[in-house]
Amino acid sequence: MRQTGGSGNRRFSRRTALVFGAGLLAGCRTAPGGAGGVVTGGTVEAATDALLRDAGTCRPSVQLAQGPYWFDVDRLRSDLRETRRGTTLRLALRVVDGAGCGRAPVRDAVVEIWHCDAAGRYSGFDGPDRTAPANPPLGWPNTRGAERPAADPTGDPMGYDTRTSDGSYSVGDAEAQPADDGTYLRGAQPTGADGVARFTTIYPGWYVGRAPHVHVKVYLRRRTVLCTQLFFDDATNDEAHRTPPYRPGAPRNRSDLFFQDSLLLAVRRFGDAYLGAITLGVDLLDVPPGAPGTLGG
Repeated sequence: MRQTGGSGNRRFSRRTALVFGAGLLAGCRTAPGGAGGVVTGGTVEAATDALLRDAGTCRPSVQLAQGPYWFDVDRLRSDLRETRRGTTLRLALRVVDGAGCGRAPVRDAVVEIWHCDAAGRYSGFDGPDRTAPANPPLGWPNTRGAERPAADPTGDPMGYDTRTSDGSYSVGDAEAQPADDGTYLRGAQPTGADGVARFTTIYPGWYVGRAPHVHVKVYLRRRTVLCTQLFFDDATNDEAHRTPPYRPGAPRNRSDLFFQDSLLLAVRRFGDAYLGAITLGVDLLDVPPGAPGTLGG
């Protein structure tokens, strides 16, 4: 597993990676948020922490399909931008003990995100054709064994019968076969003692049929325990997409079949960037014995 930071790359052993994990089974957040004004002064960390403090109302998290563009990039890094142009988006995703709506942070969860660029392209599928691969069969990830999609007349074009993840923090998830070597806007981070995984990326664009969104997975001992998608308020999307390299006209959230109010990020402007935050709860009573996720102080 590759750890990418500002000063270079560092390889983690699989054994080291296996200490990460905590199962997200319930979500916590405030009422749906939007742009909500501009944060001025202070640091990025202080501003995102302020957003997180507002995200405290318990709600069950929503399991959603991983979609057709996921593959096991197997990379720990906080800055996902590589060479992609776009407005900076800094995300803070907090994992807390959700049993009884507790607020204790859970450290050492592995949180992975991936999303499209300003033009609606996903890394790994950025060729001239860019046809969306087929979705994995219902029940993926991890709730069914490897099996061929029943409605697939060609047998197994995307390799879902044989191509599953076997990386440092993910195993057994059906993954698409990338068409190129791109890895932009993909990566994972373990949560710290405060239960927060932080990412620097760009504000996502959009493509036909989908409102702007960010895919999220959370892993426990290399097993996916949460797969969902996060959204932005429509007004924030309109604001973010006014200038190049973005294009206006993003589909409204209500037109997206996957959208739910509980999946809205709290978002604020911070200088030329956006900050986004959400709190996700874990019921530690449902975590398998010996799971490495622990409460932070």
